[in-house]
Amino acid sequence: MNPGGKLRIAFVADTLHSGAGGGTLSGAYVVERLRREHDVVAVGCDGEDRLRGFQLPVRAMREMRFVMARPERAVLERAFANVDVVHLQFPFWLSFAALHEARRQRRPVVAAFHVQPENALHSVGIHSPWLNDTLYRELVAHLYNRVDGVICPTAFAAQKLRDHGLTTPASVISNGVPPDVARSMATDPPPAHAATSSRFFILAVGRFAAEKRQDVIIDAVRLSRYRDRIRLVLSGWGPTEADLAHRAEALPNGAEIGYLAREALLDDYRTADLFIHAGEVELEGMSVLEAMSAGLPALIADAPESAASKLALNDDFSFPAGDAAALATKIDALIEHPQKLAAARDAYRERAHQFDFDASVGKLVALYRSVIAGQAASSAPSSATPSGPP
Repeated sequence: MNPGGKLRIAFVADTLHSGAGGGTLSGAYVVERLRREHDVVAVGCDGEDRLRGFQLPVRAMREMRFVMARPERAVLERAFANVDVVHLQFPFWLSFAALHEARRQRRPVVAAFHVQPENALHSVGIHSPWLNDTLYRELVAHLYNRVDGVICPTAFAAQKLRDHGLTTPASVISNGVPPDVARSMATDPPPAHAATSSRFFILAVGRFAAEKRQDVIIDAVRLSRYRDRIRLVLSGWGPTEADLAHRAEALPNGAEIGYLAREALLDDYRTADLFIHAGEVELEGMSVLEAMSAGLPALIADAPESAASKLALNDDFSFPAGDAAALATKIDALIEHPQKLAAARDAYRERAHQFDFDASVGKLVALYRSVIAGQAASSAPSSATPSGPP
């Protein structure tokens, strides 16, 4: 293969178009971008090499819309027959089967780390440090330590795996700001925000799941001195939606809770006054990156298991995770000091430049080429001349 030429990539992902979270959204954008310059075959229940899909019989998993793919050896064998590298997007059944087939065909493999055990456990109401640690070590031992390269969206994510025994080289490659956000803001920039506006628009985006803590946002708005002025929009879906709707009934203006089509969401990024991210388990925080790119000031929970905490501009835009009263105090302070919000718009937009999507895809392609070269080197016959008998 020409070291700088077109690559043939098998992108293995249970689903890319179910809208089930950041890992699926990121995967869909990456595949679309890679196809401009490389040959990519998507392997999954909605890919070109289509597999049968199913959902686990767990209410929380069904309501988060994640569809898992049932591995079929014949499909995997055919998909990998002429590729240069195999990319595994999720640490589920399909990826384990794909890894086995890729190894059988001697294809180099990279695996992405997009799903924390905490995500799955918290969704079904389990908070067990022992079980969480066990799941991490099992994933590392049976998946991440058996591939040629691991993709982590943040240094925080890479350290999580190393803390649980990772020895495979890990590359930190951000998911990047989704390209549709950058395009939208370039063609239709946010309007000027008037400090005298009678309504203050707060936006939060993410799955309605226990670890995302939208309940804290609702409670904070209820505690705010300016609750009569606040319009709250929670965009997403998931098992806690009904509970959130019930909780929001206590707000003077209620809350708009539910799934927003992409165009409507982009409009809200442009027009909102403040973005709040209260999640406590996050490997990067794609919705925060989107808000930053749109120049929307982000108030972010300071949580030990969330890489998004590091994205807060300063103390004015950070609050203790799970503390609704502290969040209410921060909201009130920003409403009272609109100049801080105005200054934060440009500062966040500037900070978002380091998460350029095309740059991330470039780093990913460089990783592909590196593991391909490593596979070729390990397969090459030794040029050393055998020594004779002593």
